[in-house]
Amino acid sequence: MVESGSGAEVARFATVVVNWNRPTDTVASLESLRAANPGSPYVVVVDNGSTDDSVARMIEWAELHKIATNVRKPNAERDAYAPGWLTIIASETNRGFSGGNNIGIEFLLHNTDATHWLLLNNDATVAPDFFARIAEAIRQHPAAGLLTGTIYHDPERSRVWYAGGKDVPFRGLVEHLHEVPRDRSPQSTEFVTGCAMVVAAKLEKRIGLLAECYFPGYSEDAEYSRRARDAGFALIYAPAAIAYHKVGATAGAAHESPSVLRAQMRHRVYYVRRNFRGLERVVALVYLAVTKPARALIEVFKGRPLAARAILGGTLEGFRNTV
Repeated sequence: MVESGSGAEVARFATVVVNWNRPTDTVASLESLRAANPGSPYVVVVDNGSTDDSVARMIEWAELHKIATNVRKPNAERDAYAPGWLTIIASETNRGFSGGNNIGIEFLLHNTDATHWLLLNNDATVAPDFFARIAEAIRQHPAAGLLTGTIYHDPERSRVWYAGGKDVPFRGLVEHLHEVPRDRSPQSTEFVTGCAMVVAAKLEKRIGLLAECYFPGYSEDAEYSRRARDAGFALIYAPAAIAYHKVGATAGAAHESPSVLRAQMRHRVYYVRRNFRGLERVVALVYLAVTKPARALIEVFKGRPLAARAILGGTLEGFRNTV
């Protein structure tokens, strides 16, 4: 446990990591969590229906380091829970980023007394003092619903991937900032990335779990950030809390993967349809309806028909599908 302030709530951390056919990255993530001081007393890895030897590899790693490990299925009886630092929940299906994290969160809600949980990408790692820095941010901002820190590329660890975020509502977009402030004290932000998102249990109690319509991923963190703000919770960026991200390692980069690009386009429209109201909604939907087909046409002229098809197809799905 980490004290979050005199007379204030004691921040009790837990961590959820979702794995899908990437055991090497997931083990590296677990290594960083194990090295954190103070650390996360509970770590849950949700294996999202991997078709490789992911679960066996994680068990082997835990046994090598003599780490108490509990392996179970989703929705197993609560009395089947054997306490230990690491719990591996083996899902038979791939429920995507939101669904996998929701499995882990529900387990933590029923089996631990954690007040905050870190949703950590399996291709991300944390610095040893990450939880200490986040605990200090919680002490200074006890009303925070979501928190995160500065996230650097990995292995290019001098290159900033996230240093706070901003909402661009009329474009239906959230953007990463890349300038780490000189003042390293925790500060408000408009968007917290799901790569290393710390969620307060009181926020989940108010607004519920992550939306699973964003399968397999993308824009669920934008929606959760907006829902948290709409519910009156502060979003906090703590510059001194450091994490590292192998960008695109799990799902692939959008410029290389038509399936990723299609999901990004589809879910950007979902995000607007599900969360925007009034003039903001109208302008954002018109913007997407006009600019995305135009961008697809540009991709055709550049000789990238698969990207064009992904952009146009994803945008159309975003408007047509039920959300």
